[in-house]
Amino acid sequence: SSGINTEYGYQRRVRGHSFENFAMFRSLAIVLALSAVVEAKDVTILTIDKLNAGRKGPPYNSTVIVLNLADDAKLIDVMNKAQKEGTFSFDYTMHLQWGAYITTINGLYADSATKQYWQILGGSRMKPTQLGASSYVPADQEKVLFRLVTWDREPCPDPTDETLLE
Repeated sequence: SSGINTEYGYQRRVRGHSFENFAMFRSLAIVLALSAVVEAKDVTILTIDKLNAGRKGPPYNSTVIVLNLADDAKLIDVMNKAQKEGTFSFDYTMHLQWGAYITTINGLYADSATKQYWQILGGSRMKPTQLGASSYVPADQEKVLFRLVTWDREPCPDPTDETLLE
Protein backbone atom coordinates (compact mmCIF):
# COMPACT_ATOMS: atom_id res chain seq x y z
CA SER A 1 0.00 0.00 0.00
CA SER A 2 1.39 3.39 -0.96
CA GLY A 3 -0.23 5.19 1.99
CA ILE A 4 -1.81 7.76 -0.31
CA ASN A 5 -5.31 8.82 0.55
CA THR A 6 -6.81 9.77 -2.78
CA GLU A 7 -10.06 11.01 -1.24
CA TYR A 8 -8.28 13.81 0.63
CA GLY A 9 -5.24 14.02 -1.62
CA TYR A 10 -2.51 13.60 0.98
CA GLN A 11 -0.12 10.98 2.19
CA ARG A 12 0.48 10.31 5.85
CA ARG A 13 1.99 7.41 7.75
CA VAL A 14 2.05 6.94 11.50
CA ARG A 15 4.80 4.54 12.63
CA GLY A 16 4.44 2.41 9.55
CA HIS A 17 0.62 2.35 9.55
CA SER A 18 -1.58 4.44 7.40
CA PHE A 19 -3.37 7.38 9.02
CA GLU A 20 -6.75 5.85 8.14
CA ASN A 21 -6.02 2.78 10.31
CA PHE A 22 -4.83 4.98 13.17
CA ALA A 23 -7.97 7.11 13.02
CA MET A 24 -10.17 4.00 12.95
CA PHE A 25 -8.47 2.53 16.04
CA ARG A 26 -8.65 5.86 17.86
CA SER A 27 -12.39 6.10 17.13
CA LEU A 28 -12.90 2.54 18.34
CA ALA A 29 -11.00 3.31 21.56
CA ILE A 30 -13.21 6.36 22.21
CA VAL A 31 -16.39 4.32 21.66
CA LEU A 32 -15.16 1.60 24.03
CA ALA A 33 -14.19 4.16 26.66
CA LEU A 34 -17.61 5.82 26.48
CA SER A 35 -19.38 2.47 26.78
CA ALA A 36 -17.43 1.77 29.98
CA VAL A 37 -18.86 4.89 31.64
CA VAL A 38 -20.96 4.17 34.74
CA GLU A 39 -24.40 2.85 33.86
CA ALA A 40 -27.30 5.27 34.28
CA LYS A 41 -30.33 4.54 36.44
CA ASP A 42 -33.81 5.97 36.89
CA VAL A 43 -35.52 6.44 40.26
CA THR A 44 -39.09 7.48 41.09
CA ILE A 45 -39.81 9.69 44.12
CA LEU A 46 -43.32 9.34 45.59
CA THR A 47 -44.86 11.37 48.43
CA ILE A 48 -47.82 10.92 50.75
CA ASP A 49 -48.54 14.15 52.62
CA LYS A 50 -51.40 12.98 54.87
CA LEU A 51 -50.03 12.61 58.40
CA ASN A 52 -49.86 8.97 59.50
CA ALA A 53 -51.69 7.78 56.38
CA GLY A 54 -50.44 4.24 56.98
CA ARG A 55 -50.45 3.34 53.31
CA LYS A 56 -47.70 2.71 50.80
CA GLY A 57 -49.86 2.70 47.70
CA PRO A 58 -51.61 5.39 45.69
CA PRO A 59 -52.95 7.96 45.61
CA TYR A 60 -49.69 9.86 45.90
CA ASN A 61 -49.43 13.60 46.37
CA SER A 62 -46.51 13.68 43.95
CA THR A 63 -44.73 11.32 41.60
CA VAL A 64 -41.40 12.43 40.16
CA ILE A 65 -39.30 10.28 37.83
CA VAL A 66 -35.61 11.21 37.86
CA LEU A 67 -33.71 9.92 34.83
CA ASN A 68 -30.08 9.21 33.94
CA LEU A 69 -28.54 9.11 37.40
CA ALA A 70 -25.13 7.64 38.11
CA ASP A 71 -25.38 4.01 39.20
CA ASP A 72 -23.94 4.90 42.61
CA ALA A 73 -26.20 7.94 43.18
CA LYS A 74 -27.51 8.24 46.71
CA LEU A 75 -31.08 9.29 47.46
CA ILE A 76 -29.93 12.84 48.29
CA ASP A 77 -28.41 13.01 44.77
CA VAL A 78 -31.73 11.90 43.27
CA MET A 79 -33.54 14.57 45.28
CA ASN A 80 -31.02 17.28 44.35
CA LYS A 81 -31.37 16.48 40.64
CA ALA A 82 -35.18 16.58 40.86
CA GLN A 83 -34.99 19.90 42.70
CA LYS A 84 -32.58 21.31 40.10
CA GLU A 85 -35.01 20.21 37.36
CA GLY A 86 -37.86 22.00 39.18
CA THR A 87 -40.01 18.88 39.66
CA PHE A 88 -39.48 18.44 43.41
CA SER A 89 -38.45 20.58 46.35
CA PHE A 90 -37.04 19.76 49.75
CA ASP A 91 -35.01 21.13 52.62
CA TYR A 92 -32.95 19.45 55.30
CA THR A 93 -30.66 20.01 58.23
CA MET A 94 -27.26 18.37 58.17
CA HIS A 95 -26.11 16.31 61.13
CA LEU A 96 -22.47 15.28 61.33
CA GLN A 97 -23.27 11.77 62.52
CA TRP A 98 -26.54 11.05 60.70
CA GLY A 99 -26.29 13.09 57.49
CA ALA A 100 -29.21 14.95 55.92
CA TYR A 101 -32.40 15.02 58.01
CA ILE A 102 -35.24 15.87 55.63
CA THR A 103 -37.41 18.60 57.14
CA THR A 104 -39.55 19.80 54.22
CA ILE A 105 -40.84 18.18 51.03
CA ASN A 106 -42.70 20.18 48.38
CA GLY A 107 -43.32 22.95 50.90
CA LEU A 108 -44.72 20.69 53.64
CA TYR A 109 -42.71 20.99 56.85
CA ALA A 110 -42.38 18.01 59.21
CA ASP A 111 -42.79 19.68 62.60
CA SER A 112 -40.41 17.96 65.03
CA ALA A 113 -42.11 19.78 67.94
CA THR A 114 -45.15 17.58 67.24
CA LYS A 115 -42.91 14.52 66.55
CA GLN A 116 -43.37 14.60 62.78
CA TYR A 117 -40.77 13.38 60.30
CA TRP A 118 -40.51 12.26 56.69
CA GLN A 119 -40.26 8.47 56.71
CA ILE A 120 -38.36 6.97 53.77
CA LEU A 121 -39.58 3.67 52.33
CA GLY A 122 -37.94 1.80 49.48
CA GLY A 123 -36.79 -1.50 48.09
CA SER A 124 -38.83 -4.16 46.34
CA ARG A 125 -41.17 -4.52 49.37
CA MET A 126 -41.45 -0.76 50.04
CA LYS A 127 -40.22 -1.02 53.63
CA PRO A 128 -38.67 1.70 55.82
CA THR A 129 -35.03 2.13 54.81
CA GLN A 130 -32.31 1.48 57.37
CA LEU A 131 -30.31 4.40 55.96
CA GLY A 132 -31.11 8.08 55.50
CA ALA A 133 -31.12 10.12 52.29
CA SER A 134 -27.37 10.80 52.51
CA SER A 135 -26.47 7.10 52.56
CA TYR A 136 -29.29 5.15 50.90
CA VAL A 137 -28.50 4.08 47.30
CA PRO A 138 -31.71 3.29 45.41
CA ALA A 139 -31.57 0.66 42.68
CA ASP A 140 -32.36 1.29 39.02
CA GLN A 141 -36.14 1.60 38.52
CA GLU A 142 -36.72 1.77 42.29
CA LYS A 143 -39.62 3.72 43.74
CA VAL A 144 -38.83 5.61 46.94
CA LEU A 145 -41.69 6.85 49.10
CA PHE A 146 -41.61 9.76 51.52
CA ARG A 147 -44.55 9.80 53.89
CA LEU A 148 -45.24 12.17 56.74
CA VAL A 149 -45.50 10.31 60.07
CA THR A 150 -45.07 10.86 63.81
CA TRP A 151 -42.49 8.93 65.79
CA ASP A 152 -44.67 8.36 68.84
CA ARG A 153 -46.69 5.67 67.06
CA GLU A 154 -46.69 3.59 63.93
CA PRO A 155 -48.96 4.83 61.14
CA CYS A 156 -52.38 3.20 61.19
CA PRO A 157 -52.65 0.75 58.30
CA ASP A 158 -55.10 1.74 55.61
CA PRO A 159 -57.41 -1.29 55.11
CA THR A 160 -57.89 -0.36 51.45
CA ASP A 161 -54.14 -0.39 50.73
CA GLU A 162 -53.53 -3.42 48.51
CA THR A 163 -49.76 -3.24 49.12
CA LEU A 164 -50.36 -4.43 52.70
CA LEU A 165 -51.27 -7.84 51.29
CA GLU A 166 -47.82 -8.32 49.73
